[in-house]
Amino acid sequence: MRAFARTVGLACLYLLASAHVGSPDTWFVGAAGPYQLTVQIEPAGVVPGVAKVYVRATGDAPDKVTVQANKFDATGGAPPPEPAPRVEGDPGLFLGKLWIMSGGSNSVTVNVSGRKGAGKVVVPVVVVAYSRLKLDKPMGAGLAAMGIFLFAGLVTIVGAAVREGSLTPGDAPPDAKRRRARTAMAITAVAGIAILAGGWRWWNSEDRAYERNMYRPLASSASIIEAGGRRMIQVAIQDSPWVQRNDTTWLRRRGGTSWSPLIEDHGKIMHLFMIREDMSAFAHLHPSTRDSVTFPAPLPPVPPGRYRVFADIVHESGFTHTLLDTVEVEASGDTAAVGNPDDSWFAGAAAAGSMAPLDDGATVQWEKGTAPLVAGRPASLRFSVRNADGTPATLEPYMGMPAHAVVQRDDGTVFVHLHPAGTISMASQMAFQMRQPGDSIRGTLGKRLSEAEMSSLQHAAPTVGTVSFPYAFPRAGRYRVWVQMKLAGRVTTAAFDADVEAEPRAGRS
Repeated sequence: MRAFARTVGLACLYLLASAHVGSPDTWFVGAAGPYQLTVQIEPAGVVPGVAKVYVRATGDAPDKVTVQANKFDATGGAPPPEPAPRVEGDPGLFLGKLWIMSGGSNSVTVNVSGRKGAGKVVVPVVVVAYSRLKLDKPMGAGLAAMGIFLFAGLVTIVGAAVREGSLTPGDAPPDAKRRRARTAMAITAVAGIAILAGGWRWWNSEDRAYERNMYRPLASSASIIEAGGRRMIQVAIQDSPWVQRNDTTWLRRRGGTSWSPLIEDHGKIMHLFMIREDMSAFAHLHPSTRDSVTFPAPLPPVPPGRYRVFADIVHESGFTHTLLDTVEVEASGDTAAVGNPDDSWFAGAAAAGSMAPLDDGATVQWEKGTAPLVAGRPASLRFSVRNADGTPATLEPYMGMPAHAVVQRDDGTVFVHLHPAGTISMASQMAFQMRQPGDSIRGTLGKRLSEAEMSSLQHAAPTVGTVSFPYAFPRAGRYRVWVQMKLAGRVTTAAFDADVEAEPRAGRS
């Protein structure tokens, strides 16, 4: 399992990768035909780049696994599947490597086959450039020394060719040839320096262009406003290309291409999270919008203080964003003003141990075992929920899922919204599964997605007793995990603290 989740190392910046702040890996748990799979996609952080795809089979393992990358709006055929061989020493784990040639909304199709049959699953993955690789200093010094040697060799060879190229072996070159040789060497040196200078300028220009196009969250703001006689929290997208031409069908993106319209995910156009900076209060809200620019929601009765705001949105293409800001709450909102039944909030300390009591006497037990939590390794985020009498509780579908979880590092540099199916957006996965060649007109796929997702939400089945979330903490530090479930028609929240250790150097490979 150690090889199943590797820590992604970055220099000089922490990760801001699309809908996963500080947590760039994509996780998925689900069925591929007769096989139950856990898929982890570890992006390269650069575009183009090689992504690592880890596939673990629970129970009987397939005999063959292949992986295939495809872009949402690709006009040509997808590249052929690449084999994912077994990881030595772990028969249930497979590792494939895929070149991802362009950023944006991509998917990875995992194909499996074996004695139980065949199956496949499509895992959406947002690919963005969020890191800039630096040249290793020893390698740079070695390349520089080699370059100087080659440059001196070129100048010397040109001089020797002009001076001695037409002489009979053993004859001494006349002074005229010596002068011409020195002139030729000088011209070669000047030309070589000019070529190197031009190449240096071109390289720096390309580097600056790459850096300009690295992914950054959309410029946005969060504020407390008064509207209709009640206090609201409002998130507004302030990126000028988004605001200047926002007709919900054409939204310009950096680089000259365009964003597709927003779609609902789990039945909501936005999932907004307010987390107090000391992590003592938490809210999960669902704003509405009329213009795809401003997203207001009634302010819940959370205690005053400074809050970090994270807001998830999804495009028709499957691309996901997390909008970031902070907001100062001076006074609590009104419980009666909160009209969305799926809105929820929590204030108070985390559980003293691994068990959190709920208001009605029910309990949530984090079954994390005795092993320490280690950065980069799969974490046991498995929770059992029991009624006040000790019987397993029935978890009613909460926005189509048995439960939701939010993980945040205490300094706000890591934030992720989890489901039992993983970190993926349900709407993103459906976008790849349902897209047809005729969906080139923006908005046509979105209508079908909304209808299909509504049907999926209506037919979601209850879960009894336990729920788990696939994830690996990306960095060492102190985290808080909020787990949200719906019991007896009411959304309830349990909070747990997690101390994550750094991965030992001996454990890296």
